[in-house]
Amino acid sequence: MDPNALVSAPDAHRAKVYSAEDQFTSLMNRGGKVEFFGSTLDIPVQKRFANIESIRSYVSGLFGESELVHALGLNPPTIRERKGSAKAHYEFTSQIIAIPVTGQSATWALRESVVLHECAHYVAAKFAPAGEPPHGPTFTASMLLLVQAALGDQARLLLATGYLEIGAIVGDHEKIFESVKAP
Repeated sequence: MDPNALVSAPDAHRAKVYSAEDQFTSLMNRGGKVEFFGSTLDIPVQKRFANIESIRSYVSGLFGESELVHALGLNPPTIRERKGSAKAHYEFTSQIIAIPVTGQSATWALRESVVLHECAHYVAAKFAPAGEPPHGPTFTASMLLLVQAALGDQARLLLATGYLEIGAIVGDHEKIFESVKAP
């Protein structure tokens, strides 16, 4: 896929994806038991990172050690420090994840959910059809795959339900990743 195709596509579901992920992040900040439609789920507390090297190490492990992610055949993305602390982002043309790590106001970005979100952009850029928006169905399928690999099935279920409840389009992971052999 052309990396510029996602950059120019309208991103109508961005706010919905962010809203669902904000709810998910709140649960991940505290972790523990969550009542979910009559069942009790045990959700891990999300990791917090100290610096850019700890983020690189985490991402390298995720892409190298998780069978689900390793099966995609992707090398870990390049991670760099982002100047400023207002947001993290994925650079589609250079395929680099930029995360703010310095300053008191950058601590929000040093969370597992933020790193997984940016990694999902990296994965989606490799599998999305031309013209799909950056937070479209391939992105949500990629995010769910990464959450499952890093945090488990129960965390994936919560995020998937959040996406669906808020009206974000969730991609069919079997179709999106059909070229990849399952572990």
